[in-house]
Amino acid sequence: MKRCLRTIPAVVILCMTLLAPCSAAVRRSPYPTAQNKKGIALGWDMEEDSIELNVCHATFNFSLSQIFAFENEKNSRSSYAYTYKGKKYWFRKPNINSYDRILKKLKKNNTIVTGILLMEKRRDLKRLICSSGRSQKAYFYAWNMDNGTNQRQIEAAISFLANRYNGGKHGNVVGWIVGNEIDSPDDWNEAGKISFSEYMDLYCRMFEVSSKIVRKAYTNARLYIPLDHFWNMINSNKYTARACLEAFAARMKKDGYAWNLAYHAYNGDLMQPSITDPQYFETTQDIDSPIITMKNLNVLSDYIRTNYGEKTRIMLSEHGYSSTWKNKKVSAQQCLAIALSYYLTQLDPMVDSFIYYSQVDQNDLKKVGATFGIWNVSKHENATSKKQSWSTFKYMDTDLDDPILKEARNTAEKMTGRKVEPTRKIRRTTLKIRGKYGLKKKLIKGWKACGAVSSVRRKGSRYTLRRDTSRNKNVYWGLQQNFKKLNVSSSPHLVLTVRKGRLTTGRTQLLIRVFSGKKSVFETYADIRSKKTQRLQADLSGWQGRKAITRIEILVKLESGKWKSRSGAVVEKIGFF
Repeated sequence: MKRCLRTIPAVVILCMTLLAPCSAAVRRSPYPTAQNKKGIALGWDMEEDSIELNVCHATFNFSLSQIFAFENEKNSRSSYAYTYKGKKYWFRKPNINSYDRILKKLKKNNTIVTGILLMEKRRDLKRLICSSGRSQKAYFYAWNMDNGTNQRQIEAAISFLANRYNGGKHGNVVGWIVGNEIDSPDDWNEAGKISFSEYMDLYCRMFEVSSKIVRKAYTNARLYIPLDHFWNMINSNKYTARACLEAFAARMKKDGYAWNLAYHAYNGDLMQPSITDPQYFETTQDIDSPIITMKNLNVLSDYIRTNYGEKTRIMLSEHGYSSTWKNKKVSAQQCLAIALSYYLTQLDPMVDSFIYYSQVDQNDLKKVGATFGIWNVSKHENATSKKQSWSTFKYMDTDLDDPILKEARNTAEKMTGRKVEPTRKIRRTTLKIRGKYGLKKKLIKGWKACGAVSSVRRKGSRYTLRRDTSRNKNVYWGLQQNFKKLNVSSSPHLVLTVRKGRLTTGRTQLLIRVFSGKKSVFETYADIRSKKTQRLQADLSGWQGRKAITRIEILVKLESGKWKSRSGAVVEKIGFF
């Protein structure tokens, strides 16, 4: 299979901003734990969607060459100054608010974020690429580790990122992947015509420099070496993943650096959506297997545990499954593969996360029939409509009674001999129309904006909301409020009144989510098509979480059509009876 079918592991290339000074206090808090292992490579402006999907892990690409200011931008209007080892560096401002918004929201959601440190070619910064790789054409390049001014500039960028996103007000990145698929350098870590030993020496220096800088900011940060699924074979890769890993591990042991593995467990045929069917390349249940995919993931886990110990962690940082194969739609097969991958990950104690690639389709891959996303996209790669796999991904960590999820659970249990346990309980209902009502428990004050809201105005019990037109059209928007174990057992009927106003040319959905901690959610919804006032009711009486509600979200979502200009809605008289 041609390497052109492998695309950048995450869509977003972030341009970051000013960090705290180098003298900022070192963070020593433990590496965070997550509710489950579900993660995704985010699409642009889709962080609210990831939160609705209950994503607990996410990856971001950080292009080191692209965050530096151009000469005419080295001023406080266009860039931010950052001093590293006595020298001032300037970093670009343009998308700061957007990127900070993403990472702040993910931090608030307790999403575990891993950054990917990459080097792209930029005409005025070619010197940041290793000298032997500059003349080559690739997606990403090995770095210039000359121990001089070029290396200092790369170090400054890493320090910039590690300190800004160190758990403070801007967000929290707790792990860092150094480079991408280093066993395939011709595309993903280009270093030119050098020997294998020279190449691995260069990569090890990249890793060690990154580790020193990152761990000065956060002592428990995890650093990862990235490898693809060609474990013992050469295909479009230049070296085998195993050879790279063993050379790297020996160097890290000698130099005294802890490390972890970011593995890409793609199928042999990248577009084949089945895990259990015969692979394009052979998989075996021993360490000499040509490739390691989800089908024989246990081989990798056993190898790492036996040779490097349980403290060396694995994250499955990039892989996906196509919803089309051989010019046919295979939506159900994509759903089954995604869910089975998640359950196999959940049952493997050596693996910390399953990062699905990707949230949205990529148009360059669609041309060759590889449709990995759980959203369809426009020609500009903006999300347009959900695939069947979106619902599979959303609910695969729950106890939802779904045929595809049930089949995936059963298959995972047969393959591993372990039992799949859901990490969330969910109850789904539809909102009912009701007549006039009175409230025993009023929830008038305390509601705040949620999602793509440009303004919220309250008058008495009425909230008037306006949609932020600058945001992705698929982003939900509405109100939310947190509680300290609100008990509504004696009045379990949630009611509210909604007036649609100017919303869409098509269908709009009102989605209410009621949470009891992280492990139990009540989800209820209804179409709101009329401009007339609608009084809506949800019965929580059969839901155990009603005794300790921690958050309520009232969300407006686009189901079809387009938002109208100045789209807005009115929500009032919220409470319980």
